[in-house]
Amino acid sequence: MPTKQISFLLLSLVFWPIAVEAQDIDPHALYERTCAGCHAAHAGEFVFETLEIRENSLVGSRSRQPVATFLETGHGGMSPAEVEVMVELLSKISQSGRLFFRKCRICHDSANDLARLKLVIRDGNLVGRYTGRDIAQFLKNHGRLDRDEIKTMLEVLEGQLVTKSEAAN
Repeated sequence: MPTKQISFLLLSLVFWPIAVEAQDIDPHALYERTCAGCHAAHAGEFVFETLEIRENSLVGSRSRQPVATFLETGHGGMSPAEVEVMVELLSKISQSGRLFFRKCRICHDSANDLARLKLVIRDGNLVGRYTGRDIAQFLKNHGRLDRDEIKTMLEVLEGQLVTKSEAAN
């Protein structure tokens, strides 16, 4: 077997358990377990109260230290796979531009609860769990969302369900 193939195989064996473990981690449950005791109850609140984007990196507003670096040094006591999942969660929340908070929070407590309790993905479409209503169509007349916001909100809500289903497997 050529050296490059052996090297790739060895690297795959080293990192494969981390990738598999990361798929099994529910990011919101991780936040609640490792962060919410000292920080905001919801990850979204935490992101917009204490983090910011600087030079394409999510950093602490006060420390200016990248979140990934901070977590990798042991803050929160997370495994490398958990750090990866947490940084991805916080980054996605930051990229959403606080849309859920601005447009939906007045009626819905959290995107996590809304999606996981009231929505499902059927045949690749986000629909109401009990009504079967197509959520993309529903959002056109709900929540005062424009076309771009509807796309973002669908991604946010679907993301909640995808991470839940991955964690359940």
